[in-house]
Amino acid sequence: MSNKANQDKTHSIAGKSLAQSGALAVQDAANTMRDMNTLLSTAAGVALANFIESGDPKYLEALDKLNSQAKDSKSNFIDLYTSVTDSK
Repeated sequence: MSNKANQDKTHSIAGKSLAQSGALAVQDAANTMRDMNTLLSTAAGVALANFIESGDPKYLEALDKLNSQAKDSKSNFIDLYTSVTDSK
């Protein structure tokens, strides 16, 4: 096999490996986002229940912080997804 053929084969294998790594990174990020959403939804439910029970505005502040964290989590996922798909 010629040197050119070996280089082409190596580039093909490397490209497939990079694509697989990117797909695994996106899948891991999606799982993390799903877990984060579950955690944030649970915490928001507890904060809302505590606010309704006590009327203490600190629970509304907690809801704002949880909402901000959810937006950050979504933004991080979009950034990762975009960087993986743009590198193809």
